[in-house]
Amino acid sequence: MRHGVILAGGGGTRLWPASRRSCPKQFLSLGTGEASLLAATVKRLEPACGESLWVVTSADQVPQVRDAVPTIASARIVAEPAARNTAAALGLAAVQVLHEDPDAIMAAIPSDQHIGNTEEFLRIVDLAFSAAEEHDAIITVGIVPTRPETGYGYLKVGTEVAGELKRIDAFVEKPNAETAATYIATGDYLWNGGMFFTKARRLLDEIRLHMPETGKGLDTIAAALGTSEAQAVCDAVYPTLPKVSIDYGVMERTSPVLTIGGDFDWNDVGSWSALADYKEADASGNVTLGTVVTHEANGNIVVGDSDTVIALAGVSDLIVVRSGNAVLVLPRDRSQDVKALVEELKKQGHEAFL
Repeated sequence: MRHGVILAGGGGTRLWPASRRSCPKQFLSLGTGEASLLAATVKRLEPACGESLWVVTSADQVPQVRDAVPTIASARIVAEPAARNTAAALGLAAVQVLHEDPDAIMAAIPSDQHIGNTEEFLRIVDLAFSAAEEHDAIITVGIVPTRPETGYGYLKVGTEVAGELKRIDAFVEKPNAETAATYIATGDYLWNGGMFFTKARRLLDEIRLHMPETGKGLDTIAAALGTSEAQAVCDAVYPTLPKVSIDYGVMERTSPVLTIGGDFDWNDVGSWSALADYKEADASGNVTLGTVVTHEANGNIVVGDSDTVIALAGVSDLIVVRSGNAVLVLPRDRSQDVKALVEELKKQGHEAFL
C-alpha cells in the first residue's frame, strides 16, 4: 500500500517573526489560499494516498497538528520525543508504518512547501511510487530549476533508467552564484526538493547499513510496538539517536538513488522574498498580505496581522513584516539575513520573542 509521510516537526527561523517556536512555518497560510501549508500538503496528497497519511512532528506540536489537519487519525501522528533531524524522524515513521503494513511503500514529503500545479505533482507522485516498487530503490523527486538559485542543494543527474527516471550521480551542496549559473547552463542538475519514495523496509535497511546506531535504536522501538511499554521505550531510546539528516545519513551514501524531475510550480517558501514567486504583485510591484496601504512605494513585500494596518510611502524593495510583538524590516535582497537576526536575538537574550 502507498503511504504518505509528511514531515512537520521543524521550528523554522527563516520566516520570523510570523514563524516562531510556538507556531512554525508549516502552521502558517502565507497567502497560499489554504488554512496552513500543512493542511495544503495533506489535501494535495490525499488523492495519491487516501487515508494512509502520516504526520511526523515534535511531541509538543501534536495539538497544533490535530487542529491543523483533523482528518489525520491520532494514531498516525508520529510524535518525536526529541528533535533528532530527518533520518531518525523518517526511521521512526517507517517503523510505525511497517507495524501496520509490512509491504508499505512510503513517500517522504515536507509539510512547508507551496506547489501550484497539483495535477502535475500527482502525476509525478504516481510515477515515483511505481518506480520505488519496481526498482526497489530510493526515488527522489528533483525540481526542474527556473534560475541559478544559491539557497538550494542540487542533484547531478546521470543516465536514463526508464522513461523519466534517471540515476543521480551526486548530491551537491548549496553553490555560489557562479557555480549555480554553470549548473543551470548544463541542464544536468535539479534542485533537491527534499521529497523521496521508497519501500519502508528498504529505508530501514539503509539506515541499519549506513547509520547502525540509529538502526539499532529504531529496532528496539519497533520491538516494543503493540505492547504497553511502547511509549516508554520510544521516550527512552529516541532522544539518544544521533542528529543526522536523511540526505547525509542515507541518500548520499546509498546506491542507486534514482530521480524524476518535477516541474509543478514548486517553492519551498524558504524566505520572505519567496512570496513574490507565487503571490501576485500590485501595479507597483508590491506583494502584500493583510491590510497594507502604499503611496509611491515600489517592489516591497509587506505582511501584517489582521488587526494591524501597515502603511508605506516613498520606499522601495523592502521586506516589512509585523506579527504579534515583533516587527521585521530589511532590504528585499537580504531576505536570507532573517536567520542571522534570529541568532542575534538569542545572543542578546530576547528568547521571549522567538
